[in-house]
Amino acid sequence: MVKVEVLEIREDFPVRDEAYALLRGDDGRYAFAWGPTYPYAEELPAENVKDGESGFEWHDSEDAARESMNRAVEAWNTQG
Repeated sequence: MVKVEVLEIREDFPVRDEAYALLRGDDGRYAFAWGPTYPYAEELPAENVKDGESGFEWHDSEDAARESMNRAVEAWNTQG
């Protein structure tokens, strides 16, 4: 498990009681997390979890993780 710190969070997004978050791991990696669970976790597994409704993906840089989050936000905003 990797301890994480929240760098940015969009709570109640894309729906109530869910979030999108940018996290920094104590191993030097960054994660984009989504859903009702992972954005609020204090630790994440070392490998990506992408099960749709709730998951996260690790990136080697903050910029890459932020870009992944921004693409998800943009995709959600253009759906409606």
